Amino acid sequence: MPQLDPAVFLPQIFWLFVLFGLVYLFIAHSATPKITQVLERRQDRIASDLQEAEKLQAQAEDAREAYEKALEEARAKATLTVAAKRNTIKADVEAEYNKLSETLSKEAAAAEAKITAAKDKALDEVRAMAADVCKEIILSISGLDLDKKIIANSVDAKFDVVKGNANG
Repeated sequence: MPQLDPAVFLPQIFWLFVLFGLVYLFIAHSATPKITQVLERRQDRIASDLQEAEKLQAQAEDAREAYEKALEEARAKATLTVAAKRNTIKADVEAEYNKLSETLSKEAAAAEAKITAAKDKALDEVRAMAADVCKEIILSISGLDLDKKIIANSVDAKFDVVKGNANG
């Protein structure tokens, strides 16, 4: 094999160094700058993406703070609206209650007046009937025909005593 012949080692080593030197120069002047450019562009793109991400994160944080502030304001407004509505409803209910209470008081007073009138009328009728019954009893027991006014005054006096005991 000619590669293993010691006489040709020196020229083979020479051409090996020349070939590796040419490949080195080609890679150093042609491929390495392109690779370096690609790596620099990649690094710049990563840096710009990181800056964009930080900017978007700041915007998202601002949007979140604005949302929370708007939500808090909406809650406060809702609370005030509910309180105002509650007070309005309470005032309306109280006005209706007072109106109904007044109406019921008037109706109760009118009913009480009717009851009192009916009671007085019934008492007057009972007095008149009692006076007639007393006159009949006195007439049938004693045979005396007394004046109706005297008997009515006596019955009225007894009714006043009974009525005074009932009220007192």
